[in-house]
Amino acid sequence: MIMSRIMRPFLCLMCCAALALPAVAQAHNYTVMLMLYRGVTDAERGFMEYLKGRLPVDFLVRDAGGDESKIADFVTEAKRIRPDLIYTFGTTVTADVVGEVGKIDPARNITDIPVVFNIVADPVGANLTKVMQGSNRNLTGVSHLVPMPAQLALMEHFKRVTRLGAVFNPQEANSTLAIQDLRNASKQFGFELVAEGLDVAKGEKPTPQAIVEATQKVIAAKVDFIYLPSDSSLIQQATLIVAPATTAGIPVISATEAPIRSNGALVGLVSNYYNAGTFAAYKAEQILLKKQNANDIPIETLQRFSLLINMGAARSLQLYPPLNELKFAELLD
Repeated sequence: MIMSRIMRPFLCLMCCAALALPAVAQAHNYTVMLMLYRGVTDAERGFMEYLKGRLPVDFLVRDAGGDESKIADFVTEAKRIRPDLIYTFGTTVTADVVGEVGKIDPARNITDIPVVFNIVADPVGANLTKVMQGSNRNLTGVSHLVPMPAQLALMEHFKRVTRLGAVFNPQEANSTLAIQDLRNASKQFGFELVAEGLDVAKGEKPTPQAIVEATQKVIAAKVDFIYLPSDSSLIQQATLIVAPATTAGIPVISATEAPIRSNGALVGLVSNYYNAGTFAAYKAEQILLKKQNANDIPIETLQRFSLLINMGAARSLQLYPPLNELKFAELLD
């Protein structure tokens, strides 16, 4: 009798453990497929680290390596393996994966798997959605671009700009939308825009020669500043724009952080890629764990931006920021 009283709690514990075993056995990791354009960036590192800290997840990384033609294969694979969620990087990849509003083809676009995009400059302008508050699609995401007036106001803190240069890829939505924004702002800020489009075929990556030629035309126009848009093809080859511009005494303002950190662009008011990644992961978490519909989750930008100043470029150009901006800036050397 005494022995049975002693053993009863242990038997109960063993029964509870046995009942719990099937639940453990049935537990599975979420599968998230990442479709990228230029490899794993800080945006993806932020995205993956946030999710790994909050739920069991396996990541399938697919990188187009700048070749847009590969994206269709990623879509085919996703339709076959059915991941729980798809993450897309950038406007080009996202548009190819989900299709533009009014041009969606279920045979070649993803419509029935939730998609969270990241590092898309202008989701409305790129025709991924009509409004930011709800896409009315199986889609949500994060826009990383700082409003153009704020970027241009920063530029004019360094010097008066009467002629602004820009090199852009006419086959890339982010590039063409940036040029449109610059044209719209030119009257307000009182500058003439000198925009040189690259000689590049649709679906092709710009060649170094095309970038060099367009940059030399902008430099020859004696511009006061050069604007470098959020365009993966240009970001990857930013040195071809920044180096000759700096040699010619022309500062470069960048819409994204990499050309400032890695290629010597002077300044930029930018969204931190890692933070954008964690924000996108938060939205993915709402879909996977909270079972929210992607179309009910608003598309948003970050609420805080980073002011980056490359002091090595500032010394080369003999062009320094106002002292009051040094209080808020991240200074790179």
